[in-house]
Amino acid sequence: MKNNLIIYSLLIIYFVLNVFVIVPLNLDYYNEIIHPLMWIFMCGTAIFLSRDSSLRLKGEQDKTQSLIITLIIYIIVYFLLGLIFGFEKTPYSKDIFSILKNLWSFAGLIFFQEFIREALVKNEKKKKWNFILMTIIFMLINLNYSNIGSHFTNLKEIFIYSSTTLIPSILESALATYLVYIGGAKFSIIYRVFITVPPFIVPIIPNLDWFATAIVGVTLPLAIYIYMNYVHVNRSERLSKRERRSYNPVVYVPIFAFIVLLAGFVMGLFKYQPIAVLSGSMSPTFNRGDAVVVNKLTTKEKDELKKGDIIQFVSGTKYVVHRIVDITNDSKGNKQFITKGDHNNAVDADKVALEDVKGKVSFVIPLIGYPSVWLSGAIS
Repeated sequence: MKNNLIIYSLLIIYFVLNVFVIVPLNLDYYNEIIHPLMWIFMCGTAIFLSRDSSLRLKGEQDKTQSLIITLIIYIIVYFLLGLIFGFEKTPYSKDIFSILKNLWSFAGLIFFQEFIREALVKNEKKKKWNFILMTIIFMLINLNYSNIGSHFTNLKEIFIYSSTTLIPSILESALATYLVYIGGAKFSIIYRVFITVPPFIVPIIPNLDWFATAIVGVTLPLAIYIYMNYVHVNRSERLSKRERRSYNPVVYVPIFAFIVLLAGFVMGLFKYQPIAVLSGSMSPTFNRGDAVVVNKLTTKEKDELKKGDIIQFVSGTKYVVHRIVDITNDSKGNKQFITKGDHNNAVDADKVALEDVKGKVSFVIPLIGYPSVWLSGAIS
């Protein structure tokens, strides 16, 4: 208890100095020299204070293999997402000196942090408060605080930041702590290296939008926890075979499959995509709070649209769902659609070009769009 209080005190002092003093000063060579030295000092202190404690670990080889295989699958799936969302260049230089510098400045800290985490676990193996406190402190330490104020300008930015950064960071920290409990620092180092290092050494990474980033950030730690907990429980001699079978991750496969399919549906990865109705301009055909399922059209299908079809199209910076009331041609002979909301008295001011059409409404699902309506109202 006493030793952990010393370690936690060092971590809290580091956090306060780093966030409120050092980061605002933007010191030269901080990441390359000062920062690592601070972690080396804290790591050495933590190891010294836990020298008389140890972790009783079983089945390390099986667990290590399972963890590595799981993470390799994650890396493959992650980069395959680039085939859907496209790729972008990583912001890090790729000459050998820059790679080594980045690995030392960022990835190298993983080793020091995880040995400190292991020391904290050794000193207080069975205390829930230790798990929770460790998770929170390391999450706070590893957040990026540069320009953090830009993420809190409005409710929309807060929601996106929470979904893509804050919640995934909490889950990643909790998983790293759990991995130390079942396999020591080695397990959490393997996990964090796999998810941290690739951008430093590869030229491109998937260009995920915020929703996909949130889905990956939440489901990855949960999936790894469920599987590694199953592997760990299977090595337990305290549980019966029946109890061990209840932890089988296969029972979670349908849940994760449903989440993946639902996320793909919402993100528009398939031909059909749900759209929440945020206004009453199409009432009574469908109302505010309903959802319409839009069939994304090919160029040929767009050309076959006719009067009376309800389409989704781009108007300025917004997506609009209105009915085609007439079809004309511009001065060059290109087809244009005149649209109108069923509840509106006049047609829309701008005609819709063929390339601005995104899809055609196939059917309506009443009421299920209300969460998006409420969120949109809160954000605005």
